[in-house]
Amino acid sequence: MRKQMAGVALIIAAAMAAPATAAAANYSTAPFTETTNPYAYGQAPVFMPSGQQVVFGKDFQTGENNQIYIADFPSGSALKCLTCTGPDTSVDNVNGVPAVRPQGDWILFSSWRGRYITFGSPGYGGIGSALWVMHPDGSDQTQLTETQSEFITGNTDDPESFGADEGYDDYHAYWSPNGKMVEWAHFDGNLPTGGVGKWDIELANFVVKNGVPSLSDIRVVRPANGHWYETQWWAPDNSGFLYTETTDGTDIPHLFFCKLIDDDNACQVEQLSYGPSWTEQALFTPDMKDVIFMSSRAQPGLFNTWAQAAETLGLPNNYDWLGILPLFEAGFLQPVGQEYTDLYELDLATGSVRRLTYDGDDGWVTPEFTWDPKGNFLMWTENRFPDGYRYPFPPSASEYVAALRELAADPYVPNTDLTSSGVGVAPFPVQQRTQIGVFHLGSP
Repeated sequence: MRKQMAGVALIIAAAMAAPATAAAANYSTAPFTETTNPYAYGQAPVFMPSGQQVVFGKDFQTGENNQIYIADFPSGSALKCLTCTGPDTSVDNVNGVPAVRPQGDWILFSSWRGRYITFGSPGYGGIGSALWVMHPDGSDQTQLTETQSEFITGNTDDPESFGADEGYDDYHAYWSPNGKMVEWAHFDGNLPTGGVGKWDIELANFVVKNGVPSLSDIRVVRPANGHWYETQWWAPDNSGFLYTETTDGTDIPHLFFCKLIDDDNACQVEQLSYGPSWTEQALFTPDMKDVIFMSSRAQPGLFNTWAQAAETLGLPNNYDWLGILPLFEAGFLQPVGQEYTDLYELDLATGSVRRLTYDGDDGWVTPEFTWDPKGNFLMWTENRFPDGYRYPFPPSASEYVAALRELAADPYVPNTDLTSSGVGVAPFPVQQRTQIGVFHLGSP
């Protein structure tokens, strides 16, 4: 462990020295390397502004379910659960996908608290999540969306009745760089209040009055058109944000940029990715010349097979809201023909794309990722089924038999660093590891 930490420390130190030459460097051509952090944080880890602590969601399989934790970087020491206790925790206290306000004073997260109808996982998509916020020490936990005040103005005669706050999902929320706005993907499946089971993208202003946080002027910036949405990171200049939307064939996710217009009330849309694959999770490089994103484009599997057929046949996107979750479950949460993903980089000037990581070749699925606060390196926690549990496409009986023999000789034993993140409902053990990715901007 000490040798691992020393190696990671050297790599991070080298990355932090890079900005001296970054102005003359090019992210799209700079060498990119990755190493494994000595401690495995949960999925969707994010830094505190100091860069010395990481906030993440994880299920340690000790009875607390998936919760939000804070721990030191890179060691994982001084681990503290922020959401194991709090208001309205008697029903479904399951929490995930934290987002730290750039000022460092508030942490957003998604929660199932108080919900009886839940599906998927809080913050990643499904049913049951509302947005909450708290201080970094876990204090002043406050629900921001799907609150009682919202339902009083809704299309129901009895907001107090059971079910008035069920069937919604608010997830993948991100702060604007100035900390004044929040964007998120929203699902409305609440039939009593007129819900039609579709997604939209919502944007709101974050305000604190007399110490009490809330969201004001909640507006829809992408419509409930039957497509599936997921929001991603903001542009560094605060001009808008990246997001995923299914298009160009039924249930095929592509990457878009929403440039905010009309006083931040609407999106000027630009499509950034094409082709039959699952493309999601994205952020800009600090100079805004490139976009780094996750994609399954290099790996054959059940979802890519579906996407190729949907694109070829020209199947419409009007009913993506019915099929996206079953397709995701089939493509990523079971081991037969599972999709594996990697990081790619899009040069916005030329449109060229290069592959940054090759972890998918070994069965890893790369999900959410983040910059460190100074923009020196990337961090992400990736997941996979252990060797012997995976049966990839194209089928190879000999390789699968060899993997089963290896599994029998050395059975997989989960521990606190290799655990389920609480994502989805896969009934198989899931391995996790946290990766550090560095652009060597000073290299020739």
